[in-house]
Amino acid sequence: MVRAFHLSFVVPDKERARSFYIDTLGCSLGRDNDTWFDIIFFGHQLTIHQASEKQPAFIINHFGPILTKAEWLAVVQKCKNDGIEIILAETITNEAKHDESGKFIVRDPSGNILEFKYYTNSNKFLPTQRELKGLEARH
Repeated sequence: MVRAFHLSFVVPDKERARSFYIDTLGCSLGRDNDTWFDIIFFGHQLTIHQASEKQPAFIINHFGPILTKAEWLAVVQKCKNDGIEIILAETITNEAKHDESGKFIVRDPSGNILEFKYYTNSNKFLPTQRELKGLEARH
C-alpha cells in the first residue's frame, strides 16, 4: 500500500507556485490561507509557504509521513522510549471531532526536521482512494 507523504517548503512567489502546481501540473488545491496552501501532489501533500522575514525557512522546510492515529501514537511513544527530543510536542487539534488531526516534530541525526501527522477526516488534506490506487498501479 502506498502511504501519503507530506513535504513543506518556502517559495518566493506563492501565487506563481499555485499556478504551476494547479494549472500546469493539474494538481488539486487542499487547505488554503493567506500565507500557505496545500497541494495534493499525485497522491501526496505539499504545503507551500510564502517566503517572509516572519517565517524562518528552517522550521517550515520539513517532511514526513501521514499516518493513521494508531501509527502516529506508536511513533510518538517509540521516540519517547528511545530518548528522541521532540521539538514540537504531540498536538491534537479538534479532538473527537470530524476534522481531528495530530502532529509532532523531531529532528533526525543530521538536523532535518520531520513532522509526523494524522488526520481522521482526509477530505481536503489527503489524496482520495482513487488517487492512491493510481499511485499503486504505477509502482
